Amino acid sequence: MGVSATGQHGLSMRSVRSLFVVVAVFVGFAIYFYGPPVTPALRTAANEACNEYAGGNFRSYVLSWESGPGSTPHWSCWDKSRPQVRAVSLGWWVDPFS
Repeated sequence: MGVSATGQHGLSMRSVRSLFVVVAVFVGFAIYFYGPPVTPALRTAANEACNEYAGGNFRSYVLSWESGPGSTPHWSCWDKSRPQVRAVSLGWWVDPFS
């Protein structure tokens, strides 16, 4: 029979809660930084918004998800038919319900 130095066996409720909070924070960060590009509805809405920005010519736009150090995660849309114009930010959320 084993002897515990702390007098407890197994996981306590406090450690389970702490583990749950840590996992929830990591999942929240993952959704914030990488959620929109992997969500089909948000990706489709961003494609439609970028296509509209490019004048309805689906061949002339480039849509990318920008997330990195020093920047807020956002959709970036660039119209290849107007190379002198900088890319526009569509923001983090492109409304899939409109």
